[in-house]
Amino acid sequence: MARKRAPHRVKQQVKQELTPTSNTLDGERRNGLVISRFGANLDVEDESGEVYRCTSRRKHGAIVCGDRVVWTLTHDNHGVIIEREERQTFLARPDDVGREKAIAANIDQLIIVGTVKALNEEGYRFHDNLIDRYFVAAENLGITPVLIINKIDLLSDNEGERLQQDTTCYEEAGYRVLHTSTKLAHGLEPLREQLSQHTSIFVGESGVGKSSIIRHLLPEKEIRVGEVSASSGKGKHTTTAAMLYHLKDGGDLIDSPGVREFGLSQVETKSLAACFKEFRDYIGLCKFHNCTHQSEPKCAVKEAVASKKIHQRRYDNYISIMGSDEMKAI
Repeated sequence: MARKRAPHRVKQQVKQELTPTSNTLDGERRNGLVISRFGANLDVEDESGEVYRCTSRRKHGAIVCGDRVVWTLTHDNHGVIIEREERQTFLARPDDVGREKAIAANIDQLIIVGTVKALNEEGYRFHDNLIDRYFVAAENLGITPVLIINKIDLLSDNEGERLQQDTTCYEEAGYRVLHTSTKLAHGLEPLREQLSQHTSIFVGESGVGKSSIIRHLLPEKEIRVGEVSASSGKGKHTTTAAMLYHLKDGGDLIDSPGVREFGLSQVETKSLAACFKEFRDYIGLCKFHNCTHQSEPKCAVKEAVASKKIHQRRYDNYISIMGSDEMKAI
């Protein structure tokens, strides 16, 4: 899905600041890539690498970072989107009132950034339920998920060993897991290689260090890095709108606002089990053809869990997601 671009496009030349005063179009159709959105305004990069501030007509629906569009200029030199090209993939999440909120389009790789959080004398807490939701979303879209565990410099040796154990279930399922630290510059080169020639999006909670990682990957860009709130222990948002960056080795990278919760409105209940990669060898071997792998007898998935062929943590998260209100509503 990713396509190579000429090196000069990486520069992203100076943006044309345009203010519309006329609705008359010049008629010339131009192809472009949406690299950011700010409210009703969109930044569209043309085929030469120039970036224009554009607007879109309501009939096109939500246009997001990564969308490929056809646009034109008014005679006052303002960009207007006249067509959105067909999407290969589309990532969305519910907003605060449950409506679908677009995040990005035409991605082929989901970079899931997580970290570990201190939990008093009990040691660290690993938010694997949210991470598994991202894995499910990636599998449902048919794109490649990669798990990044960041800030490993904060861990003691014992906690590092425990982290290795906690992420083994993903590696054994066939996923790539990278442990990174921007302070130690650890794991960043393998990540850079993973991103090359792909269109990737970084997702994860606020405060896990997404913007710090991207700043190290793209030192020439002015990317703000936030802090973790002392009162809540939660990260402060440093990215307020999704932004697409071109990588010098080829490929694109989208940085999205931090998400503490991630809905799965695009996933059908009957498809959820197949979105757990290691379940697939056992789906269809259960006694009942419509088995949900919860309380049914002679369930091949549950038997695989009991024999440790499927990790208990992954199965527990499947049950948690299956029982969530959003899945019941689908």
